Amino acid sequence: MNMSRFRRLALAFGFVFIFASQAHATPASAGSVRALFQLMHVDTMIDGVYASMQKSMSQVFAQDAQQRGASAARQRIEAKAMDDTMAMVHAEYSWAVMEPEMMDAYQKTFSEEEITAMINFYSTPAGQAAITKMPQLTQLMMASTQAHMQALLPRVRAIAEKARADADAADAAH
Repeated sequence: MNMSRFRRLALAFGFVFIFASQAHATPASAGSVRALFQLMHVDTMIDGVYASMQKSMSQVFAQDAQQRGASAARQRIEAKAMDDTMAMVHAEYSWAVMEPEMMDAYQKTFSEEEITAMINFYSTPAGQAAITKMPQLTQLMMASTQAHMQALLPRVRAIAEKARADADAADAAH
C-alpha cells in the first residue's frame, strides 16, 4: 500500500470517527442550558437590546422626519406609532416568549459538553467581562447601523415614491 493511499484511508477513518462521535454527543440538558442563560443574564440582555434598538430607531425616524420637513404634530404622531410598534414587538418577543424557543434551539444546536464549556467560560472574569460589555458593544454596533440606515433612507424613500408613482400610473392605465 503506497503512502498516498494510506493517508486517504486514515483521513476517511478520521472523518468517520469525527462524524460518529458528533452523532453520539449527549444533547444539552434543559438544566445546563437554563444555567447558561442565567449566567449570561440573557433576560436582561434582551431588554437592553430592545432599549438600544428603540433609542436608535427613534433617532433615525426623528432625523428623517426633520429632513422631510414634517410638522411637529406629524413628528409626534409618527414617534408615538414607532413607540407603539416597538412596545408590541417587545411584548411579542419578551424573554417569557423567547425562553422556550431559545431553550429548544440551544438544545438542538449544542451538546452538553459544549454548554458546559460555555458555562465554564462565562464563569471566568473574561466571560463576565464579555457579558457586561455586550450592551456597550451592541450600542456601538447600533450607532454604526443607524448611520448606515440614515444614509439609505433617502434611497429607500425614492424607491417607495417611484413604486407609488408607477402603481398610480398602472391604475390610471386600466
